[in-house]
Amino acid sequence: MPAIQIASFPASDAFLEALASDPEKIKAPLTGLLAAKGHTGSFFGLQVENGKTVYFVSVWESLEAHQAFTKDPNYGELIEKIKPAAAGPMERHHIDIKADAGTALASPATEFVVFTLKAGGTADKLVPLLEELGKGLDIAAGAHAPCVWGQCVEDKTKFLLIVGWDTVAAHWEAVKEGTDLHKTVGKILAVTDLSIAHSLLKQG
Repeated sequence: MPAIQIASFPASDAFLEALASDPEKIKAPLTGLLAAKGHTGSFFGLQVENGKTVYFVSVWESLEAHQAFTKDPNYGELIEKIKPAAAGPMERHHIDIKADAGTALASPATEFVVFTLKAGGTADKLVPLLEELGKGLDIAAGAHAPCVWGQCVEDKTKFLLIVGWDTVAAHWEAVKEGTDLHKTVGKILAVTDLSIAHSLLKQG
């Protein structure tokens, strides 16, 4: 089953300067990753909302393929090359997905949502609601279907959703009050807390 790693971290001044002046420099450290067995794509970008959080997403044929890469000498070299880009700790999540994530990640704007189960909330309650949400998002105006989502491998209380859009504004228009999607999100908020962010990703 395909898997995604979503990493985020506060950007260093050096990273922000490189991104503004010559984004191609940022791709250079990724050479070892691009050649890794089972790796099918990488994307990176800044969070739209704060302009300081970096998102780095790598797509794999399976979770096992990524885990195998972490034991490769190239992995340690990659981490050392990435360190100067970070001004703080890196948060990483893995999810297994059932659809191709390439469309959502290559869209003009990409939405990232983290759902965290509330006390009393369970995966059994949430999963049908996420299925309902996903179906609605895939036919929403301005969306780039399919969206992808899954339960976090490291923390079973978290679920992650990735959606591609024409623009950030298209997302907010699709889920505004009075829409069916808004109603579905309301039901989800009964069992989870959620955080939403967007990025204009570039392919690594």
